[in-house]
Amino acid sequence: MSETIQNRKIKFALVGCGRISNNHFGSFEVLQEDCELVAVCDIDPAALEAAVKRTGAKGYARYTEMLAETDADVIVITTPSGLHPEQAVEALEAGFHVVTEKPMATCFTDGERMVQAADKAGKRLFVVKQNRLNATLQLLKRAVAEQRFGKICMVHLNVFWTRPQSYYDQGSGWRGTWEDGRRRVHESGQPLRRFDGMAYRPSGGSAGR
Repeated sequence: MSETIQNRKIKFALVGCGRISNNHFGSFEVLQEDCELVAVCDIDPAALEAAVKRTGAKGYARYTEMLAETDADVIVITTPSGLHPEQAVEALEAGFHVVTEKPMATCFTDGERMVQAADKAGKRLFVVKQNRLNATLQLLKRAVAEQRFGKICMVHLNVFWTRPQSYYDQGSGWRGTWEDGRRRVHESGQPLRRFDGMAYRPSGGSAGR
């Protein structure tokens, strides 16, 4: 396993400068004393230009070129869902740690392939699951850990989320397509993962890498 990065800023490079990338840019700005965004990549010239202007990072139009040149420690993947597995494996094989947006992959075998690539390379693979830190979910998790509800035998979950048409019309129109990972499964997977973590994972255990 790779050594812990100490006594310097952790360097990040990001691919995919669309809507969700702004959340990551904001986090880098807040944590600028501990980390640094050194490169950004996108095939859309306008999106890339906007990202470079905001972050001051070096811009790349080709992912392979960024991987070959950057001195980043971690590659952040915020591209369309169907691209996550290939881009993650490519980054891991090139010697980088990886942070990928959800979904990790759109099928089980791709997810396995990503984990195997991380193990083989001795690198870390992280999947964004930020809602686990929501105050309400943390309160519920503590209640479960304290056994306030007794032995949990079943969890019934309703998902009332909805997406307006404007959401699907963003970017190049990949949202809601098969390449997007069967959108209903994608959206439902987030609350399912949270309840799985609270109700069925052993105390102190981790489902992630």
